[in-house]
Amino acid sequence: MQKREKITFLFWLSLSVFVCIESLRFGVGSLNAPGPGFLTFGVSLFIILFAFFLFLGRIERKDVENVIPLFKGKKIQNVIYAFIALFGYALLLNRLGFFLCTLFFTGFCLKIIIPQSWRVVLGMSIIVAIFSYLLFDVWLTLQLPKGTLLNQLLSLKGLLWK
Repeated sequence: MQKREKITFLFWLSLSVFVCIESLRFGVGSLNAPGPGFLTFGVSLFIILFAFFLFLGRIERKDVENVIPLFKGKKIQNVIYAFIALFGYALLLNRLGFFLCTLFFTGFCLKIIIPQSWRVVLGMSIIVAIFSYLLFDVWLTLQLPKGTLLNQLLSLKGLLWK
């Protein structure tokens, strides 16, 4: 194991142990009534276990001589498009609302990042937006942004058709 790998391992291990201890201070709660530290405790515990098993696996192996670069043969512009789409989703969420933003985001991903036919793009975008809305708004009863643009258009319609 190289020195850089040891340093990285120790960094993630110590950070995870710290987060795990702090999560316990916040209170983990139970599965039926999770406390504020429940999620961070579980994630940090998972990272500790993952780092431990990764460390054990790296001790036995020799250094790999023919390492393939991470993005070799990959389309880096798709990563950039995905970041742009996520950034745009976050910016437009309150303005357009959850349903329209999810519809456009899914459509963008299916047409630009993973090129599909318009039939697939429209069908899957509508299905994903409806399913997401039903899951989060109806079943989980989360308060999702309705969108100010839609409210403005509806109020204009009321003014014009009186």
